[in-house]
Amino acid sequence: MEFYFQQEVQVRKKLEELIHAAYAGDLTPERQKEFDESLLLHGSHTEDNLDAISRIEFAPQKHDQITDYYFRLKSDQTELAEITNHLEGEPIPDYIQAAFPHLSQEDWDATFRYITLLLTLLGVRVSEDEK
Repeated sequence: MEFYFQQEVQVRKKLEELIHAAYAGDLTPERQKEFDESLLLHGSHTEDNLDAISRIEFAPQKHDQITDYYFRLKSDQTELAEITNHLEGEPIPDYIQAAFPHLSQEDWDATFRYITLLLTLLGVRVSEDEK
């Protein structure tokens, strides 16, 4: 267990370093690949995780003198926070309600609100004069 914990700390430090690289406006394609690889080490190399990594990126969107970095779908560049924001307020699917019978609509909504907040927290805005 100690080895796993030590590895997890190293992986988290690497992910933090890469997020800071984005803050500095220096998230190169190579560093994006490092981010993906570190995220897989944080989780695992299951087929589902590999598929998710292949579909999602932490990517820049340039507007005049500002660059925003955020998690988005590679296919159409939709922000993940937009998706989770739209899930808030949707009825709880029957199979979720069956798995979590005590889950209220309010708790369901709060879950997606919280995920949206976390995704937007991880986003980065860099102005040209901050580079």
